[in-house]
Amino acid sequence: MKTMILLLSGGLDSVVLLYELINQGISVRALLFSYGQRHRRELFWASYHCERVKITRKTFEIPTLPGSSLTDVDAPGVVVPNRNAIFLSLAANYAVQVGETTVAYGANKDDGKVFADCRPAFVAAFNELLDAAGVEVEIVAPFITKTKREIAERAKILGVSPEESWSCYAGGNEPCGECLACQQRAAALK
Repeated sequence: MKTMILLLSGGLDSVVLLYELINQGISVRALLFSYGQRHRRELFWASYHCERVKITRKTFEIPTLPGSSLTDVDAPGVVVPNRNAIFLSLAANYAVQVGETTVAYGANKDDGKVFADCRPAFVAAFNELLDAAGVEVEIVAPFITKTKREIAERAKILGVSPEESWSCYAGGNEPCGECLACQQRAAALK
């Protein structure tokens, strides 16, 4: 059975990807990242799903990644500069440590409109970087051509409840309903 390392945020995209990989018979090791995000509630849902499907998880506690409203309420914009490159670098290192060769993350077509590190060109360039560094790990983004609506439809087929994930960028116990993530989620679930 093939095993993949999955960046599991606890958001709908990565949670659905977890169940999609398992549905395909792929064994998964989850990586969670605590990077000073205001929306730490997503880590609760990531852990919840790891326990539910009984998979190994590792949480990386890294210094706060500045430059975005995701980590600083007063910062402009939601783009955390170079976030996925940082996460994928750590994931590739972890994959080598545990003897795996594939890292997956839930980048999708809609996220690619705002986040450059969720686009096919980024994935291709990152794989070239790993190859140039002699790291025998491949980064894959199985949902990169899928919209959030398509991912939400797949969630229904897989029996994944959107209520058991967290997409809101604001801190707190309830989704704000106003941030980009809440707006995209609401549109996808219509």
